Amino acid sequence: MESPRLDNYPRLTLPIAELKPAYDVVVVGSGYGAGVAASRMARAGKSVAVLELGAEWRAGSFPHTLPQCLRQLSISGSRRSCRLSRMEDKTRLFQLKLGDGQHAFCAHGLGGGSLINAGVFLKATPEIMGMSAWPEELREDSSLDEYYTRASSMLQPRTYPEPHPRLTKMQHLEECAQFLSQDYSDNYNNSRGKGMKSNNFTFARTPLTTTFQAGRNSTGVAMHANQGSGHESTGLNDGSKNSVPVTYLADAWKWGAEIFCGCEVRYVEVERGVGGGQGNTYTVYFSWRGTGRDCFRDDIESQLLWVTAKEFCFLGAGALGTTEILLRSKEHGLGLSPMLGRNMSGNGDLLVFGYNGRKDINGIAGASTGPTITSMIDNRQTKRSGSPLEGYIIEDGCIPEPFAPVIQALLIAQTFRQEIFAVFHSPWTQFCRTITALKSLLLGPYVSGGAIQRTSTYLVMSHDSNEATLTLKDDKPHLQGLGEGRSKNILRIKDCLERVIKHTGASMGFSYFYGRNQDEVSVHVLGGANMSRDGTGREGVTNHRGQVYTGHGSEIYPGLVCCDASIVPMSLGVNPLATITALAERSVALVAEESGLEIDLETSNGDIDADSTPRVSHFKNDLGDEEFVSTGWQFTEALEGYVSVPGGSSFEVSEREGKGSSSAIRMLLTVGIRRKVQSGPRYQGVCTGTVSCRALSRRTMRVMKGQVDFFVPGDTVDSTTLRYRLPLHTVEGEELMLVGTKTIGPSCAFSASRLWKATTEVNVQIASRGESLGAGVLRIPLSSFQRQIRSFRSTGPTFAALPALLMFLLYFILQISLFFLHPLIPRWFTSAKRYNRFEARQPTSTHEISASDGVTVKLELYSPSKPLNKPPILFLPGVTGLNPEHSIYTLPFQRTNMVDYFTSHGYSCYVLVPRWSFNARTAKDCTVFDSRLDIAAALQHISQESRDQKPYIIAHCQGSVALAMGLLDGSIPSSQILGITANSVFITQIFPFWNSVKASSPLLIRLYEFLDGPYFPISFLLPPTPNNNNKDVKKKKKDVKEKKKDILQHALDIILSFYPVPHARDLCTSSTCHRTSFAFGLLWNHKNLSPATHDNIDRFFTGTYTKLLSHVVRTGSRGGCLEYKQAVPDAQLERLRGLPILFMSGAENQVFSPESTLRDYELLRREFGEGEGEGLYRRFLVEGYGHLDTIVGDRAVEDVFWRVKGHLEGLVVGNK
Repeated sequence: MESPRLDNYPRLTLPIAELKPAYDVVVVGSGYGAGVAASRMARAGKSVAVLELGAEWRAGSFPHTLPQCLRQLSISGSRRSCRLSRMEDKTRLFQLKLGDGQHAFCAHGLGGGSLINAGVFLKATPEIMGMSAWPEELREDSSLDEYYTRASSMLQPRTYPEPHPRLTKMQHLEECAQFLSQDYSDNYNNSRGKGMKSNNFTFARTPLTTTFQAGRNSTGVAMHANQGSGHESTGLNDGSKNSVPVTYLADAWKWGAEIFCGCEVRYVEVERGVGGGQGNTYTVYFSWRGTGRDCFRDDIESQLLWVTAKEFCFLGAGALGTTEILLRSKEHGLGLSPMLGRNMSGNGDLLVFGYNGRKDINGIAGASTGPTITSMIDNRQTKRSGSPLEGYIIEDGCIPEPFAPVIQALLIAQTFRQEIFAVFHSPWTQFCRTITALKSLLLGPYVSGGAIQRTSTYLVMSHDSNEATLTLKDDKPHLQGLGEGRSKNILRIKDCLERVIKHTGASMGFSYFYGRNQDEVSVHVLGGANMSRDGTGREGVTNHRGQVYTGHGSEIYPGLVCCDASIVPMSLGVNPLATITALAERSVALVAEESGLEIDLETSNGDIDADSTPRVSHFKNDLGDEEFVSTGWQFTEALEGYVSVPGGSSFEVSEREGKGSSSAIRMLLTVGIRRKVQSGPRYQGVCTGTVSCRALSRRTMRVMKGQVDFFVPGDTVDSTTLRYRLPLHTVEGEELMLVGTKTIGPSCAFSASRLWKATTEVNVQIASRGESLGAGVLRIPLSSFQRQIRSFRSTGPTFAALPALLMFLLYFILQISLFFLHPLIPRWFTSAKRYNRFEARQPTSTHEISASDGVTVKLELYSPSKPLNKPPILFLPGVTGLNPEHSIYTLPFQRTNMVDYFTSHGYSCYVLVPRWSFNARTAKDCTVFDSRLDIAAALQHISQESRDQKPYIIAHCQGSVALAMGLLDGSIPSSQILGITANSVFITQIFPFWNSVKASSPLLIRLYEFLDGPYFPISFLLPPTPNNNNKDVKKKKKDVKEKKKDILQHALDIILSFYPVPHARDLCTSSTCHRTSFAFGLLWNHKNLSPATHDNIDRFFTGTYTKLLSHVVRTGSRGGCLEYKQAVPDAQLERLRGLPILFMSGAENQVFSPESTLRDYELLRREFGEGEGEGLYRRFLVEGYGHLDTIVGDRAVEDVFWRVKGHLEGLVVGNK
């Protein structure tokens, strides 16, 4: 038969992100009892979740050297003398728990104690099971026989085979048994006095849950033959041990159980069903101790995950674990028996060494010593004994290979005084013993004839007083015993061993704790949730089925069942795994029968190999991993802040409201980093963790399969975001959605404080069923950030994953640096590819009209889908250059542009393309004053098409100035106009600081003309092919085509990147944006533009001639409307009488000061008064807006357009 791989069975565990909110059955722990519960409930057709604190250990992965073992050793406890608290890590394999007078050694890992025990399968004697400590239902001789049989059929115990080589340590123990039998029968009564009981020392091979011949075990897992390494106590790597993972848990997995590691259950909460009994649900709260989360130790013990058991919760975390969970549950309000944590036992365990005897024992693991335990001296049947509690067994053992040098040093220290005195009694013998000790020290423990090779190990299981207790102190378990090592029973056994050891010529040695304080160290702690002997909570914590009592009486929680060593009410005097497993089999069977469940014990699994799949599966993988691949790294972050429920008008307001009402929120997330397979570098995180907020739920909310997208384009200009999308599950059964955003923008440039704030501050919004529930702000404190950096951990081999981490960190640092050095980062102009993303709305009709001076201009009509009897609107743009692809009123990148807005309300919209934008020949020499004639021609055309309706005019910047000029000089009759909205400027023109600096002298324009001619380009894109054959357009197209970005223009781009802006938020890398700021002034508040609009500025700004700029500069510097080189008389204000005007300015306008419209507003009110009705003149100061963003801003439809529409509709109603 072909030899299978050491761990040829599937990986049993799932990522914690796959844990559902509720299961039919939740099993806590994964030892013998928990394994039974998981297997049998899965075979009963129930959905099962198994929560284990430790990791999944498989054959071949167990530590086998001293450094590896020390890395897996955790020391914890309540002893004040313990200086090793920093070695505590609850997820490590080896757990040494220090108490007062009683200590414990156990394992944390998938499989519990079965991972590192010797696998001795011995039944408790009928005499022990018949004692009064047990419930009456278990005192009958045959009460457990059926369940012992079930346990045996699964674990398949067998003795060390007779045909196998005879083991030296087994032969040594047999000789010891013979000596004891002879010695006690001949000499004991004479030496110790009359009336002492004689003993029956019987040698026997112990049944072991070990495979000695390769094949399939009872579950269908392929097993190897035992290699005799003796490594059971540190984890057997040869694949021969029938531990719980390859038996009960593999069976549970096959039948659909879902198993999760790293889950430290803290307490259980019971939700009473109708009638107080049936229908209870059990919420299990646990601390997820994932990789790296130990950096947030306090947080993970308070920010608890949870899972609900709809029918049964089986506690199988071991005597210490289950008792601790119940103690903490009691503190959280669960009614329990006052006997909880009392009458615990260490099973009378004693470890003794016979150091440096006369002959080799071969008792060191790793030297073909055989299994750790192979045989025993059975002294449970004592003659004329009044009590079975005087019985005990002595088993052979092995010194763990990694700890052989440590044990050697310990034994030398313990026996040193004895060896010194022995020199005077037998010098030669002591000389020989010294030589063997030196031989071991110098040549190693395996050398033949060395002291350690001649050391025998004896493991004793007996009975103690059952008076150990477990309590919680400062929320930590405190184990306390009576110093069983000093009890009369232990001293009697010690005396027996001392006679044996002396007979073999060895010195007696003990474990460190017994040798120092005679404290007992047990590997078989029993009790804590003891079965009651009288069926009430006054005598125990659980009934005979393991169901937990609600208090003093007989009432129970039907679905809360203890199924491990915690229910054993007394010491067993033997290795307890067989009895624990049988009791668990019985408990599960009786509970299932009571609930009407049928457990399928007959169906075979068939072969279970590494590529096998469960026959029943409740697991659905919906992470969508096809696009992303894991980098093999994860980190943990903690955020804290405040939320308001319901949310305020902004995140800042919500935070203040939440702080005022003490509505705190805290998130603890572990983020697994994934990289997108295609489309360049892009990273995403898969979030698992908790969100706690009392305003949203009384307990922590689970986050499973949340997402965080790293560095995706933001909603504002030149920004990037880290976006969280976290589904929240509450214990009340609600499903919420938390959306959070970290926004990193230009304001972070050259500011470490603003960059820190941007990268550590998250604006969050919580929604329920699509409706906003609350909002607020969370932050990462500096101390949490430091721990976050330390929490980076590899989820696989670290060395192989290191390049992936370096790539991610480099990517992260690069993205942050781009914003810190934002103004210095060059940016290419918009590519044609980006332009293709937007489909512009085409005008209903286009008209070429002639002004009175013969210049042809274009007028575009956009008709509403449902024409209504409403006045037309004429839109007048500012100076944007020759033949831009889009008007500022029809931008396709804007969420809702102005033309779309008004046509959707039934208005016909005319958009004028003035001479400075349409005709190349006239654009070169025209002025704003000349363009008044274009407006007059457009009004005349509209009047002809709409004879019964006067048009309403919406004018921006120089379009508004040209309109004012035409009205003042009579070129445009005010009688043809229904009303006006004048944006930014009308008659009076006042420059802000930087525009006034540029306008203070014409030298800047003249210098540019000298260096590069009379045309200042903003866009270097070719205009689209026109729909007409206008030769001037073709000529302009040719001009632009020849206008390449030469060295001068590149140099200008670099200079303009330092153009001063009033706020850091307005820093950007767009050369086009910088050029518009240089030509006209900062046109917008960048936070009001969508990224699409900002990216496509060169689609609606092309450039301008310096002559037109000179006119604009001169009018602004003089403060009023000027013809080119000649003042327009201001005595014509009378022509404006009766014309309704809405003056509009952005409060942060950097092109024309808001004072420009204020002066015009005050001028006309003084000159003509308020008028009748609603008043002729209104002014709208738009807070937070600049010059052009009142028209092209992404939120202008909500913040601005309504005001213009209101003014228009007021005029329509007033004229009826």
